[in-house]
Amino acid sequence: MTGDHALITEPGARYSPDGGPAQPATALRESDLSRIWEGQTFPPEAMTTRGGDRLRVIYRGRRGRGAGPDFRDAIIAAPSGLLEGDVELHLRSSDFRRHGHHLDPAYDGLAMHLVLRHDDGADTQLCSGRRVPVVALADWLEARTDQLIEWLQRAPVWQEPCRSAVNRLGQEAVSRTLDRLGEIRFRQKTAACGKELSAAAPDDVLWSGLLEALGYGGHRERFREIAAAVPWRPLRERLAEAGGAASRKALATRLLSAASARLSTPTPQGSSIRPANRLERRLAGAAALAARFTESGFTAQLLPLLEPGGSIAVRSLIRSLSVEGSIGRSRAIEIAANAVLPLLAALENGRWERPAERLYALLPLPARYGPVRHLHDALPDVRIDFRRQQGMLYLLGQYCTRGGCGRCPLS
Repeated sequence: MTGDHALITEPGARYSPDGGPAQPATALRESDLSRIWEGQTFPPEAMTTRGGDRLRVIYRGRRGRGAGPDFRDAIIAAPSGLLEGDVELHLRSSDFRRHGHHLDPAYDGLAMHLVLRHDDGADTQLCSGRRVPVVALADWLEARTDQLIEWLQRAPVWQEPCRSAVNRLGQEAVSRTLDRLGEIRFRQKTAACGKELSAAAPDDVLWSGLLEALGYGGHRERFREIAAAVPWRPLRERLAEAGGAASRKALATRLLSAASARLSTPTPQGSSIRPANRLERRLAGAAALAARFTESGFTAQLLPLLEPGGSIAVRSLIRSLSVEGSIGRSRAIEIAANAVLPLLAALENGRWERPAERLYALLPLPARYGPVRHLHDALPDVRIDFRRQQGMLYLLGQYCTRGGCGRCPLS
């Protein structure tokens, strides 16, 4: 959002968005436009495109965070069918190009462009070449400036049911729901590991999952390809001949780096990759873990942690997957939850499923995921651990992004 203002000049209109002295014209900020859209406080007839098509909002989407569209995963009914995607808000339609969004693929998922004034005479063209309709509220407001004040003063017409879930269902019921959905995600991962175990040895499957978890945050596909190029069994044999831990780590680093250099998968560049997720740092972490587990193997060393269970076992598991300077505590938790525990749960026809699930339920929250920030905001009084955030991801994937708001288990 910017601090720009747009004026709708109507004699006698008075509105001060800052609560200060009245101004000789109605001044609208992008933040006001966002508030109007989020609260859906405008009349349905204002949703008309320049070409005269009447649109109807089915779901106005989730407020975006950081770079990218203002609202995500909206659903809008149009004469031609459903428009599903994101919504970008500007005071002027030309701001889309002025801000460089027409060159940014992050905006290629737009379904609609909501503006105050349409000043470039065409639908908004995206980086992909696709065009999306523009709704300009000023077209409808020209003779109704006083109604803008009413829109901004109205209470929101609608909000996501999850925002009232604790009041309606109770904190305990909401917590149980997130636990249950988080367990569903864990069992889905366990089932996927079970399928892989029918064709590969446990340590081979775990190594692939470990590398993929290391790739979260910008390198996931590259690390999948590295796992295929450097499978665990031959790597372990090479490392066993290398001597001490330092020699093994150095050799593993060379082999993994060489495999990465041969790949055609582009390496993400720029500020979108956090320093902790840099390719070199993640490769160093993978090499250190390969050297650490060369003698015993992954499964043989990690499976015994399931038997005592409890918080001590959780700390031991996290410590065994951490590497100073390369794999911090948060990433170690991600590896444990997404690679290690689902694999162990799938061993011996599910014999270890319950112990693995108990350990999974004790994992702390490593960090808040951006895509489910709206659920964290909606449930501030609910304690969120790793399993419950996984439940949030289940809601995101099955409901929030599929037009299921109002039908999810928190509704």
